[in-house]
Amino acid sequence: MKRIKQQMDFLHEIDKVKDVFRESLTLNKRRENDAEHSWHMAMVALTLKEYFIGEVNLERSLKMILLHDLIEIYAGDTPAFGAERPNKREDETEAARKLFSILPEDQEMEFLELWLEFEDCQTDDAKYANVCDRYQGFMQNLTSHGHTWKKFEAPMDRVLERVDILRTCVPELFNSYVLPELERYRARGIIK
Repeated sequence: MKRIKQQMDFLHEIDKVKDVFRESLTLNKRRENDAEHSWHMAMVALTLKEYFIGEVNLERSLKMILLHDLIEIYAGDTPAFGAERPNKREDETEAARKLFSILPEDQEMEFLELWLEFEDCQTDDAKYANVCDRYQGFMQNLTSHGHTWKKFEAPMDRVLERVDILRTCVPELFNSYVLPELERYRARGIIK
């Protein structure tokens, strides 16, 4: 009974992720929440896997996608092009430990290890999950006419740095679609 109670407590706690709002806008011009972001990333993962240059265990990548922003329930969201947050990794690691400690020990360790793997971005599974994260953010800018690029006056070098994992891990997608779109937005003055 203790195990079930811990799992139920965790599932109730993570419902709060629906109230963590990002700077990205939906098609209806409202702020996207973290739950919507993670769902959309999962759909990106299912749709674009063929472009990834490595081998991917899709189940592991999807787990990372679903877990990666839950910690923002406690740590808050950090906009991609916003101000630097000096203790971000420490704050988020503390939040991950706190959140996942609600679970039974085996799940606590599994979820924490998957979250850390996503953050470290060294394995193919983590790289693919990060590709989906960066692509989803890029796509949200396209559907909102460059909202966060405009809001934070993002220069091209920062935008390119943010999507560099797309260049290295999904080069066909980057060269045929992402880069031409970025150039269009730069030509329009939306990306500085």
